[in-house]
Amino acid sequence: MTTATVTTDINIGPFKIPSNAQNMIMNFYAQKRNLSVDFVIPEPILSNQLRTLIWLHAQLHFQNVILSSIHQLPRDPKHRALVSETLVEANLHFVIENIYGKGLTFIEECFREVDFFTNAGSICAEKTGWLNIFELSNLS
Repeated sequence: MTTATVTTDINIGPFKIPSNAQNMIMNFYAQKRNLSVDFVIPEPILSNQLRTLIWLHAQLHFQNVILSSIHQLPRDPKHRALVSETLVEANLHFVIENIYGKGLTFIEECFREVDFFTNAGSICAEKTGWLNIFELSNLS
């Protein structure tokens, strides 16, 4: 089984994770899942297009691709389409979210989750309390 880990820019959605920490996170995950990492792919700084991964996958056909977070997925529709077309047969693993899967449906669900959290507002902890948060959750 060919497995690749992918490091990207330090800014990953709401997180700031240096590449050495991304490697540690993904290697620990791979070890836990008994996956042997064959390739470590560094994407360019300030890029979330995953072009290097796509280019190498076309040649090497990875069976597993491990990323630190779904927030490393592209935002641009053109690059999302390229990811969907290219990586549809690979098992995609997102360590922080603890999700993995493969196929077009799984990839599209990941894009929707990224969009949801990217567009979600933040709650100021200093101006609200637990009861207000509970009321916002629509569970009350």
